[in-house]
Amino acid sequence: KDIELITEGEDTDLDRSLVEALADPLIHLLRNAVDHGLEDPAGRERAGKPRKGKVKLSASQRGERIVISVSDDGRGMDPDVLRRKAVEKGVIDAAQAARLSEVECYELIFRPGFSTAAQISDISGRGVGMDVVKTRVAELGGTLQVHSRLGSGSTLELTVPLTLAILRVLMVRVGDRLFALPLGNVSEVFELQPQHDHMLDGRRVAAHRGRALVLGDLADWAGAGGAGGRNVVVLHVGHMHLGCLVHEVIGREDVMVKPLGPLFEGVPGVAGATVTGDGRLALVLDLAALSQEGGALLPSLKVSA
Repeated sequence: KDIELITEGEDTDLDRSLVEALADPLIHLLRNAVDHGLEDPAGRERAGKPRKGKVKLSASQRGERIVISVSDDGRGMDPDVLRRKAVEKGVIDAAQAARLSEVECYELIFRPGFSTAAQISDISGRGVGMDVVKTRVAELGGTLQVHSRLGSGSTLELTVPLTLAILRVLMVRVGDRLFALPLGNVSEVFELQPQHDHMLDGRRVAAHRGRALVLGDLADWAGAGGAGGRNVVVLHVGHMHLGCLVHEVIGREDVMVKPLGPLFEGVPGVAGATVTGDGRLALVLDLAALSQEGGALLPSLKVSA
C-alpha cells in the first residue's frame, strides 16, 4: 500500500506515564487503519480516490483532557454489515440489531464477541482486539469513540485525562455517598429556590439565568435514596448543560484517581475512585464519556441538546 502519514499536534504535552500506557493502544489503532481501513491502490482507483491513502494521527488538549485521533480516508464501515455480522456471531439478537442507530452500530466493534467476525474484509477488520484497546483506555479513565462514513474513511477518537496522577474535582454528597465531579465540566453552583423549581414537558427544570435548566437527581441515579437535594451543580458536557441536584457541595479538591477494575466494567460514567483525606471512598464520574450517549447523560437522566 502507498500511504502518507500525517501528524498534527506533536507539541501536545502528556504525562509520561500516560504516554507509556497509550503506546500499545495507539500502535493497534494505526495498524488497523493501515491494514484494514485503507484499500489497496487498485481498489482506491476503482473508488475514484488517489492511489496514495492517508492516515492522520493528531493530538490536542481540550480543557482537562487530551484528545488523540487516528483517521484514514479508506473504505469506512457499513452499519448494515456490522448489524448482520453481530447477529451472526450471537453478540446481539435480530431485534436488538434493528433498533441500533448508526453510531451504535460502530460501537459494536468494541464488543468482545465481535472481534473474530471483524476479520472478514467487508467490514474493514477493525474489530480485531478493539475490545482490548477500549478496556485499556477505560482503565486510564478515558473513552474511545468511532466515527465513520462508508466510502470516505473512519476516525477513532481517544480521550484521556490530562494526567493519570491528579484530577481537580468538585466533591459532592448525595445521601451518605461521595462523588467527585471533574471540575472541567462544572460551570457553577447555586441553591434551588422553590419558586424556581418547575415541571416542563415531563421534566424537572430550574428557571436559571433566564432559561430552563434541565435538572437531574444524582441521588436517584446512584440509588442513594434521600432525594430532594436543593444544591444544583451546573454541568456542561459537550454542547449540553444540566443541573445536577446534590445534597451538599463539599468543595474543590485535587484527587488521585484509581481504576476500579473489572467489577465496574461497563458501568457508564464511572471513571474510577479516590480516597478522601478522612479515609472515605468517592466515585469519580466521567461526564465527558456520557456526552455522546444519545443525550442520555446518566441512565435515568434523559437530556436533549
